[in-house]
Amino acid sequence: MRMKAKPRKLRPPRAPSETQLAALHASTTQRRRATIERLRTAIDSLQKKKQDVSVQTIYEECGLRYAAIYRNAEALALFRANSTHLTTRKKRTRRGHQVSEGGARTSRDPLLNYKKPQLVTRLRAAQQQLLETQKQQAVLVEASVKREARIAELEAKLTALEPYRAFVEHMRSQMYREEQGRFGDLP
Repeated sequence: MRMKAKPRKLRPPRAPSETQLAALHASTTQRRRATIERLRTAIDSLQKKKQDVSVQTIYEECGLRYAAIYRNAEALALFRANSTHLTTRKKRTRRGHQVSEGGARTSRDPLLNYKKPQLVTRLRAAQQQLLETQKQQAVLVEASVKREARIAELEAKLTALEPYRAFVEHMRSQMYREEQGRFGDLP
């Protein structure tokens, strides 16, 4: 049978001294600078070899993991500035413009900025406007058809009255000749 261990008294934590804090700060600064230097040499080496700068290639080059880079703000900024993937993405999309294959920028479609409920509202308003326009167009077409029918009706009447018009013209010219004959010798 085992003997029970006596419970230990817990000591209150001591505050670190100034020298311990200074040593800790110096050690942290030194490790941070060493990480930045390792990263910088790895990036230079990869660029000389014309390889992509990525987390995997940096790990293969110098054994530095992304977690160590991520914890160090300067190292993270250095990595992001030189990462092949991030720089190509930055070149592709810049301030809402996309660079096409020809190198010309194309504007981003402004409708992509809307949320779905806003787009639905705009779509319904456009559909309502389209229906109203179609109704107005139907009224105009109906009026045009009535006008064409009236024109056809009048042309038919005019064709029916054509013999009378010819008779009236003949009578008018005859009266004109008679008037010229009677009063033709007057000054």
